[in-house]
Amino acid sequence: MANLITRRSFLQTSFQATLAASLASVMHIPPFLQRALAEGNIGISGKKLLFIFLRGGNDGINNLIPIQDPSYAPNRLAIALPKDGAVNYGVATGVCDTPGAGYPYGINLGNGFAALNPNLYDLAPLYNTGKLALLHRVGYRSQSRSHFDSEVYWEKGSSGSRAEYSTISDGMFYRAMVESGWNQNHALSGVSIQSNMPQCLRGQQPMTNLSSINRYNLLGVASPSGSTNTDRIKLLNAIDAANLRAMPVKDNRDLVSGLGTAFRDTLDIFQSPTFATNDFKDTDGTTHLFPIDAASDQKGFNSNNAYDFFNKIKAAAQVLANTDAVIAGTEMGGFDTHTGQVTMGSPHLGGHGSLLKRIGWAFYALSKFFGNIPKAGGGTLWDDVVVVTMSEFGRTSAENGSVGTDHAEASVMYVAGGSVNGGIHGCSDTPTARFGTIKNWDKGDGGKNGSMFVANSTVGYLRRLIDYRSVMGEIIRDHLGATQGQLERIIPGYANDGVEKLLNGIAPGPNVTTPIVGEVGIL
Repeated sequence: MANLITRRSFLQTSFQATLAASLASVMHIPPFLQRALAEGNIGISGKKLLFIFLRGGNDGINNLIPIQDPSYAPNRLAIALPKDGAVNYGVATGVCDTPGAGYPYGINLGNGFAALNPNLYDLAPLYNTGKLALLHRVGYRSQSRSHFDSEVYWEKGSSGSRAEYSTISDGMFYRAMVESGWNQNHALSGVSIQSNMPQCLRGQQPMTNLSSINRYNLLGVASPSGSTNTDRIKLLNAIDAANLRAMPVKDNRDLVSGLGTAFRDTLDIFQSPTFATNDFKDTDGTTHLFPIDAASDQKGFNSNNAYDFFNKIKAAAQVLANTDAVIAGTEMGGFDTHTGQVTMGSPHLGGHGSLLKRIGWAFYALSKFFGNIPKAGGGTLWDDVVVVTMSEFGRTSAENGSVGTDHAEASVMYVAGGSVNGGIHGCSDTPTARFGTIKNWDKGDGGKNGSMFVANSTVGYLRRLIDYRSVMGEIIRDHLGATQGQLERIIPGYANDGVEKLLNGIAPGPNVTTPIVGEVGIL
């Protein structure tokens, strides 16, 4: 894919290459990060990843709803999504219903057990294309119920071990970029669109964080289209000259220099008019895919917070579509729903539902946006993109006294893309693909309500069946193109599979209270 950056002088380009090669030795980066790697295909494969971190702890039980579980409704009297009396949720049709906006019941997913929150109705057509995987009961081994700790564990690719907390200093996506070497000769490799650089992209070598593409400029000095801004050129030349100066190796000046060089290299990219447009419409030719303001809000979000989120989603999508960046993403907050999770008497309404509506439309919009960009040789960019959500933990199986839910354990992940094997994992009444004899909701006595209350019989903590690292591992290896050896360095648990069981899982047995399925085959 073409790099939008305008290459400057040969001298500057040569300096960048020299700096990239020298940064590792100057900054005392571990040997595996110093390699100009020929291993793997991350970057050169053209595959992309867009991540969305749902901060606060998303209530997965009211996303992907175990509506046929007998313990679901009685423990969520105010917030449970009701069944539609005209629908038989127990029949496996293999097709999700598509009721559209305003539907007040759980949407029948057609697997004989699960339903979808009605605010996620925009996911239904995407799910029916077979390119959306819904993964329930996702967590990690030593689950923390601290927001801060658990976010860090997820973004570092950690098991939740306190020992790992201090020994793994950089982020999972950062390691993927540095392990690939892609960041050594591309101005953009990993990009976040949010107020602060997330842990997943943090490390010694600079990645890119933008609070807003529209505000990313040089001291507010822009170059209007078709004009030559001499003030801006003077400033750029001054930065170039400063970057070429010899620098003493002390007081972290090497790190600051790297950040400055990365900043300089990205300035020209975001001056392209490509990033200013929002002329992306649904198939009706009227509905904007990215409702970033009232004029483009045909979906009726009517919220500045929603507009900010879709501005960031649009920016992340455009970065992946128009630059050499491999990973881009953003975040959405508001999922810490201790109180007022739904509107009393109308569980399909309320704050949590509003957030889910944004998720549903974001996934649909991204599938259309990337699906409208043709690739050389056939197909579209959607074939090369995976979109994934993360959230630090789920919520209690039982509601609290404030029409909300509290911190718990496993939750839900969404994974979509043109190469994704869609379907439902971890929320069904059928045997798992890997362990044919165990029901996903079985506690060992033939019932289906055990997993909702493991570890706490009062409020209930949904137990892990799928490890988030197994999901990310499939994406990083089978989609982005890492080798298994690289994956074991990017997500350390893969190198310790005897304990973590990320690859092949562990079946139920006399000494196994929580079976883990390992990789589920989403790619």
